Amino acid sequence: MKKSFTLLELIIVIVILGILGTISIEILQKLANNYVMQKEMNKLAFKTDLVLNTIAAKLKTRIKNSVIASHCDNNGNSNGDFISVSRITPLNSNYYNVLEWINYSIYSKRGMWNTNLKRVQPGWSGFVDLKKTVIYGNDKYEIETPDSNFSIVQAIDGNWADAWGINGSNDVFNNKLDVLIFSGADGRGDFSDINDSYGWYEHNATRVFSIQKNNDINLTVDAIDKSDSTTIYEGYYIANTAMALVPVKSGDDYNLTLRFNYYPWKGKHHYDGLDGNYSEGNSSVIATHVTKFKFKEENGLLRIYLCLTSENKKLKEYNLTLCKEKVVF
Repeated sequence: MKKSFTLLELIIVIVILGILGTISIEILQKLANNYVMQKEMNKLAFKTDLVLNTIAAKLKTRIKNSVIASHCDNNGNSNGDFISVSRITPLNSNYYNVLEWINYSIYSKRGMWNTNLKRVQPGWSGFVDLKKTVIYGNDKYEIETPDSNFSIVQAIDGNWADAWGINGSNDVFNNKLDVLIFSGADGRGDFSDINDSYGWYEHNATRVFSIQKNNDINLTVDAIDKSDSTTIYEGYYIANTAMALVPVKSGDDYNLTLRFNYYPWKGKHHYDGLDGNYSEGNSSVIATHVTKFKFKEENGLLRIYLCLTSENKKLKEYNLTLCKEKVVF
C-alpha cells in the first residue's frame, strides 16, 4: 500500500506550484501589457498618418515661394520674427516653430458646372494671354485670362468667406480677400525678397496684386505695395488666405493648431484672432499630445516631422511616443 505524502513533500509541492503560478501570472501580465501597448502604438501610427496627410493636403495648395518659418511662444503668440523656410537649420528650428504660407483658392479654380457648356467651368484658369496684356506702368496691368469666369470666383470665394463670418465677403476682389500672385519663372510664385514680397508681418506686399474685374475673363491688377519692378508672367494664382501650423502648449505637450482666414497683405496675422483685435481669423486643432513638430525645405520639397504621444493615462509610465515624417511636393 502506497504511503501518504509527508508534510515536507507537501510543502515542496506547494512551493513549486506557487513558483510556477507566479511565473505564469507574470507571463500573462507581460503578454497583456504587450498587447495593450501594441494596440496603442497602432492607434498612434494611424493618428500620426492621418495628421500628416491632413497637413500635406493643406500644403498642396501653397504658393511655394511664400512659405515662411516664424516664431511664437507657448501660447501661440508671435513677435513677428520670420525667415524663409529654406533657411531652417537644426540650430534655429526650435525658435522658428511655426510654418506659414499663402494658399491659393482651389475651390474657385475648380469652378462649377455650366449647363450651357455641359462641362465644369473653371473659375480661374491660371493662364494669361500675354499678347493681350496692357501695361499701365507703376506695377499696374490689364490682363486677359482665357477659359476663366471671375463671376464664379467671386461667388465661390464670397460664399466661403460668408460661411466663416468674414467681413467683406460681399465683394472679395474690392475688399482684397482675393488677390492675384503671378507664378514667376519657375511656377513657385513671383518673388523678390521674402521680407517684401507677400506682406508678412506688416512688411511690403510688392508681389501681391489687388483685383478689379472688367469682365469674366479680363482683370485690372495693381500691386498692393509699389516697387516698379514687377513682371508679367504667363501663369498666376488667386490667393484667398494665409495659413499657419502653430504648436500651442497644453499640459506636458502641445496641440498643433491650423490657423487660417487671415490676410498678410492686409496687415493681418494668425494670432490676432485669439486676442480680440481681429475677429476674422479662424483656427482648428488638428492634433493633440504633440511632442515634436519640425519642418524644413530641401530641393524645393517640404519635409514634415511629427511626434505624438499616447493620451492613455494608464500607459503614461511607458512614455509611448511615435514619430513619422512626410515629404510634401
